[in-house]
Amino acid sequence: MYEAARPFLLALAIGLLIGIERERAHADHKIHDPLGSRTFTLLALLGALASHFSDKGVSVAVVLFAAGIIVASYFRAPVGPDYTGVGATTEVAAMATFALGYLAYSQPALAVMLSVCTLVVLALKARIHHFAEAGMSDKEISAALTFLVIAFVVLPLLPNRCIDPWNLVNPARLWLIFVLMAGISFAGYIAVKLLGPTRGLEAGGFFAGFVSSTAATLTLAQRSREPNAPVRSLAMGIVLANVASASAQVVIAGAASPDLLRAVAPVLGLPVALGALLALAGVKFVEKSREGGFTLENPLELKSTAKLAIVLGTVLVVAGVATRAFGTAGVMATALIVGTTDVHAVTLAVATMAAGGGLSVRDAVAAILIAFLANMVVKVTLAGVGGGRRLLLVVAPPLIGMMLLAVAAFFFAPLFG
Repeated sequence: MYEAARPFLLALAIGLLIGIERERAHADHKIHDPLGSRTFTLLALLGALASHFSDKGVSVAVVLFAAGIIVASYFRAPVGPDYTGVGATTEVAAMATFALGYLAYSQPALAVMLSVCTLVVLALKARIHHFAEAGMSDKEISAALTFLVIAFVVLPLLPNRCIDPWNLVNPARLWLIFVLMAGISFAGYIAVKLLGPTRGLEAGGFFAGFVSSTAATLTLAQRSREPNAPVRSLAMGIVLANVASASAQVVIAGAASPDLLRAVAPVLGLPVALGALLALAGVKFVEKSREGGFTLENPLELKSTAKLAIVLGTVLVVAGVATRAFGTAGVMATALIVGTTDVHAVTLAVATMAAGGGLSVRDAVAAILIAFLANMVVKVTLAGVGGGRRLLLVVAPPLIGMMLLAVAAFFFAPLFG
């Protein structure tokens, strides 16, 4: 009996929750809308019943009846002298509630997910309106549209294959680098705007590190040359980007080979812990010094991003040439070369080989360590070249400390029995 009643109970719960939210929203403005919590609850139940009936004629009749109630409620809605109460949000929410009740009968999990999304959209009315009216300037909207075009229009049109005889130049991959770096630049701008000139850079650097710590290091290093740039905050963003990247290495290794995870966790886990602690200490120092006065004027640094993408693309091509020259014989050499630009690819490759028995656990960890060290050397170099001496003096100690601890863990931790 319960199994048969479950979709109807779910529909009742969905309707009740959405109805309560609508009543609370109207209570703030002292409006009595014909569609209250009980009506919403019954509309959701009607939706479930319409889905339950095998007779299509009965189902259509129920749908038309519910639609008639919703339309009638719109014309009965009270209108104040200042047009308070005018709007169709409640009526549209009622239609959605009926549809969610209909969906709850056949796909309850999807109905629950969409119901939560509906509740969030309805409850965040004030914030959504504020963001739409004053949350973004024309310059920011233009930057967002530009990014959407280069990411979701141009990128899918490019061939995702090598177009040269040597299998080195992949237009989609090179453009993806440009898109990632532009996205990191834009995300950093939004993070700074929402969290302030210090917290935003640090949080932006950390989350960007999961995508591309190299791109994050380049972008943040470039920002440090701007007037009044908060160098320490930018440096902490770079450190956190590399902490996130190393954490992702551990996750990738564990997903590909659980046996490898036990060996690689100390080698990369200890540097991650050290980098996080040093970054936290740096953040506390920034708070005490109240470093600030920095604003990002351009949400999307396309010209500078294009230059950096060309540099990264060149490095990828050079690494491809070197890898082809070494062949498949030198896993360590390949890890060293490819690790300069894509440490996660190396980690996945050697972890897969170790899981299949083609590489010993020790050799796999050694290859991952070599890629990590090569990548970190590149980051330190990029921080110095892109950001100058001031940034290098802050970034280098934590990154070098992470490298030394990784080497020590590899040689001295009891990993391999």
